[in-house]
Amino acid sequence: METVEIPENVWKPITGMVHHGLFKNERSAIINIVHDLSLSKMKEFESSMHAFETKYGLVFEDFEQQIKSAENEDFEKWDDYIEWKAYSKAYNYWRSAHEEICPWL
Repeated sequence: METVEIPENVWKPITGMVHHGLFKNERSAIINIVHDLSLSKMKEFESSMHAFETKYGLVFEDFEQQIKSAENEDFEKWDDYIEWKAYSKAYNYWRSAHEEICPWL
C-alpha cells in the first residue's frame, strides 16, 4: 500500500470533521469527499452533455458518427463536437473515479 504525506493545513480540516462526528475516521472522510465530488462533477458534465443532446436530438456517439461521415464541414457542429467530446471524456473520468470509490462506502 502506498502512503502519502499530507500537509497539516490540508489534514487539519479532515481531522476536524472526524472530531466533530461528521465522519467515523479520516479514511471515511476522504472516501466520502471523493464520492461527493465525483457525483457533483458527473452531474455538472451530464448537464452540459444534455444541452447538446437536446440541441441535436442525438446522443454523443450518434452525433460523432454523423459529423465524421458528413460530406461538408459545418464549423459550428465541429466546435460543438469538440466541446461535447471534452464533456464526455470528463464525465467518463469522474464516473470511473466514482465507481472505483463506491465499493468502500
